[in-house]
Formats: sequence, C-alpha cells, structure tokens
Amino acid sequence: MPDTDGLYLWAPEGTGLWGYANCLWIISGPDAAVIDTPYDGPLTEAMITAARPWLGDRTVRTVVNTHANGDHSFGNHLFPEAEIIATDIEHRHEHHEPTPQEMHALVHNSPPDLPLGRYLRDHFSVFDFTSARLTLPTKTFSGRHTFTVGDKEVELYEVGPAHHVGDLVARIGDVVCTGDVFFHGDHPPHWAGPLQNIINACELVLGFNPRVIIPGHGRPTDQAALEDHLVYLRTVQREVHRCYEAGLSVEKTMDELFQWEDFYPHLGLPERLMIVIAVEFSHLSGSSSPTVLELSTQAAAWSYR
Repeated sequence: MPDTDGLYLWAPEGTGLWGYANCLWIISGPDAAVIDTPYDGPLTEAMITAARPWLGDRTVRTVVNTHANGDHSFGNHLFPEAEIIATDIEHRHEHHEPTPQEMHALVHNSPPDLPLGRYLRDHFSVFDFTSARLTLPTKTFSGRHTFTVGDKEVELYEVGPAHHVGDLVARIGDVVCTGDVFFHGDHPPHWAGPLQNIINACELVLGFNPRVIIPGHGRPTDQAALEDHLVYLRTVQREVHRCYEAGLSVEKTMDELFQWEDFYPHLGLPERLMIVIAVEFSHLSGSSSPTVLELSTQAAAWSYR
C-alpha cells in the first residue's frame, strides 16, 4: 500500500481472476475516505488492517462505490459511520444485483456438472459471501459531484451506462480511479454498454492528463496503457459490428475473434468477451440485454469448450 501523497492503494491480487478489485484510501488531515470496498468480510478486514498504520485513529467518513457490482461494494457495511456515495441510476439498479446470499447460493448450489456451476466454483468459491452484506448508498448524484477529504478535493464523474448502468470515475489531483471501465491485464466483462460509452469514459480519463491511473482490476498504470486499451476497445467494437452486420451469432463471432488464437493473447479470461459481444449485439439489434445469469452461462460454456 504505497503512499502517493496521502493516497494508498489496496490491490489484493493480479490478473486472470474474478473479484479482486482495487480500492483506494484517501487520508488527509483528520479525514479518511475509501473508493470501493472488497467482495467479502475477510478481504475488507484485511484491507482495514493494512491501512491501520496510515489511518491511525481516524474514522472513514466517506465510501465511494464506482458501481454496484459486489466486488466493489459488499464490504460497505464494515464502514458503519461512512456516507456511501454512488450515482443515482446505480443506486436504483442495485436492487437488481445479486445479493451476497444469492451469490453464495449460486456458487454452492449450481450443478457442478454443468459449465456455469463448475465455473462459479472455480472462480468464486474462495470468497465468503456469508460474511458480506448489501449496504446501499446513502448519497447519490447525477453528472458530477465534489467532496473533500482533509485538504484533498475528490471529483466524481458519472460515465455510465458503460461497464455497468451507472459507473463513475474518481479524480484526486493527477490520480484517477476508473472503476471497471478499464481492466488492465484481462479481457473485461462489460454488462451494460454500449462499447462506445466505455470508449468515451476512457477518453474522458485521458482528458484529465493523469499521472497515475488506477483501473478497477489490475496494476496501476499510466496514460500509455490506457491508450493501448482504447485501441483494444475500438478493435473489439469494429470486429463485433462487422460480425453482426454479416449475420453471425455471438458464438460465431467469438470463433471469428479467436480462430487464430492470437486475439490479444496476453490478456486473461478471454471467455469474458462473450459477455461483451452479447451485450453489444443487444444494443445493435435494439433488443433487451441478456440477464447476468444468461451472460455468465454463455461465457462459462465457452471457457470449457
């Protein structure tokens, strides 16, 4: 958890994994804030313990959730004195997200002989969802919101629907937390889209001219890495639109992208592109997007094929 002038990053794991999100602590003067909280109680407790030498006797007064996915919000309840900030639309949608209890049931009760059940056990059984609790935001905003932590100004910008329905990015001076509009090191699973909105969000971040960019998942990086990711996003967008116009299915589009097994081979979790393709197809056709369970089932089936 290195110090960048009062900013402390908690980055629990690397790439190729689900659920290990970056969380940023802001500690200044008598105040403290956290951007995003981990997936379960033990992870959140470990993060608080790691922060204790810098936190001292301060109380965390503010928690920001960049979006409603549980790996960015299920630890909220361990900050009982904090105001929890999210976008208006994300707060309204949060009731449609799987609760910790539903995640526990999915992971442990889904048939293990089916791809989804096997996939959930392989990737999510490490988390203790019985220790998590759904704790909703207490303050919401649309557009832009600013607050202070000691002498630091934190600017929040609504950028959804993109990865999720109501994403936000957070700017603290020349450091930007992107939430999950930017995954560094893995293929992203974008649940809302369209891809153009995700591209627009990344371009907004670059427009801040940041020195440090903290992705939702993966190691902190710089503008060059985000520019590379924008090339990736535009390539995915171009190829998905080409395949849609050619009348291909989601599955055939995946086959097109990976027919030579060299579509960004350095990125982990390629099955997550099934989610992106299916969501983008729904935008192109004007139809309702598949459910999270339907999208996850498709991705799991492809991963074991």
